Amino acid sequence: MRYELLCLASASAGILSHLLYFIRGNKAIHAPPWILVFFLVAECFLYTRSIHYLGALQGFLTATVISLCYFTALFTSIIIYRIFFHPLRHFPGPFFAKVTKFYSPWMARDGKLHERYAEFFETYGDIVRVAPNELIVLSTDAQQKVHRASSRCSKQDTVYEVVHYQGYKNLETVVDRDEHRSRRQVWDKAFNTKALEAYETYAREVVYEWLGKMASLQGQPVNTSLYSLLIPFENMGRMGFSDNFGSIQKGKEDPMLHYLEVTLGSIGKLGAMYWPIALLNAIGGSSDHVAFQKLACKMVDKREKIMDEEKEDILKYLIQDYRSKEPKAMRDHMMIYAEAQALMVAGTDTIGAALAFAFYVLARDPQVQKKLYAELEPLYGRTMSGEFANHDLGEAEAPYLNAIINETMRMYNPTCSNGPRSTPPEGLEVDGVFIPGKVDVYVPIHAMHRSAKFFREPNKFIPERWTTRPELIIDKRAYHPFLLGPHTCVGRRIALIVIRLVLAYTTWYYEFEFAPGEDGVAIDRDAVNGQILKAGKLECVFTQRA
Repeated sequence: MRYELLCLASASAGILSHLLYFIRGNKAIHAPPWILVFFLVAECFLYTRSIHYLGALQGFLTATVISLCYFTALFTSIIIYRIFFHPLRHFPGPFFAKVTKFYSPWMARDGKLHERYAEFFETYGDIVRVAPNELIVLSTDAQQKVHRASSRCSKQDTVYEVVHYQGYKNLETVVDRDEHRSRRQVWDKAFNTKALEAYETYAREVVYEWLGKMASLQGQPVNTSLYSLLIPFENMGRMGFSDNFGSIQKGKEDPMLHYLEVTLGSIGKLGAMYWPIALLNAIGGSSDHVAFQKLACKMVDKREKIMDEEKEDILKYLIQDYRSKEPKAMRDHMMIYAEAQALMVAGTDTIGAALAFAFYVLARDPQVQKKLYAELEPLYGRTMSGEFANHDLGEAEAPYLNAIINETMRMYNPTCSNGPRSTPPEGLEVDGVFIPGKVDVYVPIHAMHRSAKFFREPNKFIPERWTTRPELIIDKRAYHPFLLGPHTCVGRRIALIVIRLVLAYTTWYYEFEFAPGEDGVAIDRDAVNGQILKAGKLECVFTQRA
């Protein structure tokens, strides 16, 4: 009888654990201490006492059965609640997504989560339940209400809570609005007029290194997806840290790029299931992630040793704020380390994806190249003798160039899934539908950009929709490649400078096409969404213009 009572008590404890604790808010960030307490205290105590009183074998079996009773009751209670009583129970979506967050890694298993979201909208409608407490929404109303400056939605209790460097968050992951505002002011200062002029010079230097590399290869096939990463990586080194990596000349992936991919990829593969990330952080992180963090910190230390006020880079402004008498945001040196890691990611991978697919659409269609070349002719040397200037490549002066960029980022946006926001306690109404409070909501950029609700012929590359055929855009608000609201991409202007200069100079000096045997399928087929899209391989041949 005592044995049965222990099992009943254990099962009751499992149900009460759910009803009194786990049901109340997101507990992912508390996973490490909870697991530590449960396994090192409760389980060890249970097994030790059972073995002490009943002997090794019988005690072990008894403790195991009691534990199974607890977990069976706990998870049964959770499943019943999520299916029949959860506030999101009426929203459509895959059945197993309603039951467990473990369905998210399954959806993200092949790096195509963004495409799966788009398919879900076609199957289930404009609001889809993709996890027990998560919705994806295809709506410009949601886009505005979730991300605009006046929104009461927040980053709290989302994946951003567990992404940090030794407890210190960066501009992208900080959840407190006042803290984000002060950080953003420091970052914005790093993009003043003088700094942008210097950054454009760096970008031009990197472009010439790229052109020199093409000349040295003399028509050999080039993996443009690789160089599309090396170009912004090299630019990030100069713009961010006043450092020259020499990666373009080497023509191979830098170890730091590997660390970047692994760091982001782990989150992408988990489908934003973030309690494992919290647990991994608690035990020190993976070896690759730790190596990435150390490299970023080393870059900061190196820059500080040669602190030169005349050198224009982003670190200069972060360090200046930290060293000031009353820092606006950088109150701890660890914050600079955290921001440096964000800089390395944002300054490389996002631009790399956009460049790779821009090369793809240009190489695929010679007519697009010809039209772009014709537009560039009167712009070459207009402001700077023998050069292109970003000022002359803006939307007003080079509408077709910018249309190519816009259409590329519409179809192949680097941040294709976007990040979540938690709805306010009182809930949120979207297109007349009430979404309960404390629910994680995604407004996926890829699905928005590829939706027939907002763009006619959404899966066709038509640059003219941004110039001479505006009727192909049903709702321009749906296009938000750099996000919107207070969390819009701080490096947007830099990204456009780099992309414009690379495409303009490359098209001016070279004609390029798919290499022999290349059909252009792999770049999209093998693209992986690891939080930021990484293009598959694409080989092209570049021929100097006569």
